[in-house]
Amino acid sequence: MFARVATFEGGDVDRLRQLNEERTASGTLNPPAGVRRALVLEGERRLFITFFDTREELEAAEARFEQMGEEVPEEVRGRRTSVDVYEVVFDREM
Repeated sequence: MFARVATFEGGDVDRLRQLNEERTASGTLNPPAGVRRALVLEGERRLFITFFDTREELEAAEARFEQMGEEVPEEVRGRRTSVDVYEVVFDREM
């Protein structure tokens, strides 16, 4: 399994939550193909973590991630400062 971690600064967390809820409720949330799970962490920066079974699926999703960035205004999503890819070595619920 592989994780894509996109880091953002700024933005409007409340509006981002609202937008996500609206898209989920209306069925218009359209994540990239191959995404198994998504996690957003809020702190000093915001981390968007998406999980894929293979690196190839992750790489194929890049175009959709870029498109998603154009669909959400920067004042809502924040400014992307980095994108990193990690192989998931351990993942277990306790």
